[in-house]
Amino acid sequence: MIQTKDLTMQYPNGFTAVNHLNLQVNKGDIYGFLGPNGAGKTTTIRMLDGLLKPTAGEVVIQGKSVIRNEREIRKMIGVLPESHGYYNWMTGAEYLLFFAQLYGVSKNKQKERVEEVLQQVGMTSKANIPIGQYSRGMRQRIGIAKTIIHEPVLIFLDEPTLGLDPQGQRDIQMILHDLNKKHGVTIFITSHLLKEISEICNRVAIVKEGNLIEEDYLESLLNKYGSLKVDTTEPITLEEVFFYLTDQEDKEMNL
Repeated sequence: MIQTKDLTMQYPNGFTAVNHLNLQVNKGDIYGFLGPNGAGKTTTIRMLDGLLKPTAGEVVIQGKSVIRNEREIRKMIGVLPESHGYYNWMTGAEYLLFFAQLYGVSKNKQKERVEEVLQQVGMTSKANIPIGQYSRGMRQRIGIAKTIIHEPVLIFLDEPTLGLDPQGQRDIQMILHDLNKKHGVTIFITSHLLKEISEICNRVAIVKEGNLIEEDYLESLLNKYGSLKVDTTEPITLEEVFFYLTDQEDKEMNL
């Protein structure tokens, strides 16, 4: 689904945010992209979805170069950035209809599609309420609905549960699981909530300072580093592996 080839972003001041990154995301994955603050995660997503042109390297989605096939790629993907705005005077239904029109959903299907995605994210009963009256969790739901309104095969989500309470986090997780399992959507997600990633993702990548340090199926990754754990009565967690790989000063810590 996604392949990057030596993907690099270097800014004019010489800072390299992403350094020769080679990722492989398979069709049907829920792929967790992890790293400390400043690791280059958001920059990477912006290059993957075509918003930022890389200094070097290439992004290929379903066999097509993102740079050379920008218009076609945009029809295939959906993006929910960490910081995104809403038109607070619009109702949820109006907001989704607006984006259905922008994405070129056929006119005779727009209303039906709005109703479908509202149901998918559990917002049918809130469809006619202005977004300005939504809670953060409701905004995230309507944001995901906007992201999938044009039926993309791949979506990018940057911290989709940030600031939500545990119930809100669980609700979003269930929506993503449903999109993936029932509708076949491949999901690329960043999150600092490692427990959340371990619950919904089948593959993960860990980056630090723009460099890829691990990429594997979650189960294989945990097995690989399982011997690091001194207390063998409990299995190693993704959080423990993450800190081992990204915290050089704690390489000798007892897991």
